[in-house]
Amino acid sequence: MEKKLKKKREKGRSSIGLLLKVVVVLALVMAVVATIIVCETEKPAIDVLDEIASLGMKGEFRFTVADAKSGIREVAIEMIQGDKKATLYSKTFPRAGYLFHAGPERLEDKVAVDGKALGFKDGSLELVITARDFSFWHLMRGNETRITTEVQLDTQAPVVAIMESPTIVKIGGAGVVVYRLSEEVARHGVTINGFFNPGFPVPRKGPGVFAAFFALPYDLAKDPEAMVTAEDRAGNQGRAGVGFPVQKANFRMDRRIDVSDNFLNLKMPEFQAHYPEMKGTPVEQFLYVNGELRRKNYEQILAVCQKSSPERLWDGRFLRMERGSPEAGYADHRTYFYQGKEIDRQVHLGVDLAATQRSEVTAANRGRVVLADYLGIYGNTVIIDHGQGILSLYCHLSEITVALDAMLDKNATIGRTGATGMAGGDHLHFSMLVNGIFVSPTEWWDSHWLQDNIFRFL
Repeated sequence: MEKKLKKKREKGRSSIGLLLKVVVVLALVMAVVATIIVCETEKPAIDVLDEIASLGMKGEFRFTVADAKSGIREVAIEMIQGDKKATLYSKTFPRAGYLFHAGPERLEDKVAVDGKALGFKDGSLELVITARDFSFWHLMRGNETRITTEVQLDTQAPVVAIMESPTIVKIGGAGVVVYRLSEEVARHGVTINGFFNPGFPVPRKGPGVFAAFFALPYDLAKDPEAMVTAEDRAGNQGRAGVGFPVQKANFRMDRRIDVSDNFLNLKMPEFQAHYPEMKGTPVEQFLYVNGELRRKNYEQILAVCQKSSPERLWDGRFLRMERGSPEAGYADHRTYFYQGKEIDRQVHLGVDLAATQRSEVTAANRGRVVLADYLGIYGNTVIIDHGQGILSLYCHLSEITVALDAMLDKNATIGRTGATGMAGGDHLHFSMLVNGIFVSPTEWWDSHWLQDNIFRFL
């Protein structure tokens, strides 16, 4: 009996011992896991979202800090130049727990920089960004990431000096401004009522001399505010105003176009094939094409124009289609009627020229083909980039005989006239554009105008 009791006691002690061992092992495992968690060694990630190689008189940059494990504890940004140091940014977060996510996982913020106000001198300095997390690693100090970037502080704006400006510019016409810059800059050009026209070098005038073509749109409502602006890599901006007389233009305001059922039945299926989203009656489809699609087509044209080559490709006057009789002029104001009722108003931004059917169409000047495709109201269209923001447009073609990106000489064949798009008969619609603004082609056909208003400045 005693032996049985003894064995039972020994068995109990053995079970308790085993249980204690299991508990100890589990405790050790949990301690190790907890230690691994609270002492994680992954450092915070820092990312600067803006270019900071150069900082101007006043600027800012955006940054992010991320730590997906223990979370962000503190972030600091300092500017250092020799013995001088200034704190631009400092942020500390309270601990929210002891395991994962004791602080925020992500921080995105921006820093304003005014180096001159802080007493720094123009020249090289260091920008130091430091981030620390809530890990217990490094004797509870946490993991730290520090990035140091060399930055050039530049608080001097470029100086702009106007050298040549137009004597007069006609509404719907173009001009050029020549100017000198005191330093190399990142962006420069002429801004007309908020519309930017990029500049380009004029080697014949010497180093640091540039020019920019600009246009006055047909619907200019007020005197133009013209300004040459130059922005350096640090964001400092130099400005100089440009003044010139503006000549009014007389556009035809009473062009009436009657839209017949025959025209609608002939044309709307063509547009439907290219734009199946069109809905409604033939008249509703016409209004969509003449309005909304016209707007979308212009957005496409503008996007093409804004990628114009900085190199001047053209020379001399632009050619007008031979034997082409004018049918409609630039900036004709059209009113559309259906069954005697006014249904729409639009402005014709080009010149319509008609000869025989399928007449040969040639490049008005040397340039590169930047669009050769069907383009809504314009039908089969070719756009040629002549460089420095000058482009020509040829549309309603029955046939396109050039490929995208082809380099063309003046008078090279590009296609044949037709009636594709919003055209009632076979003709060529020809337009000139300056940085995406439609202008009167007659100026560019005129060698005297070019000499007096463009070439003598360049």
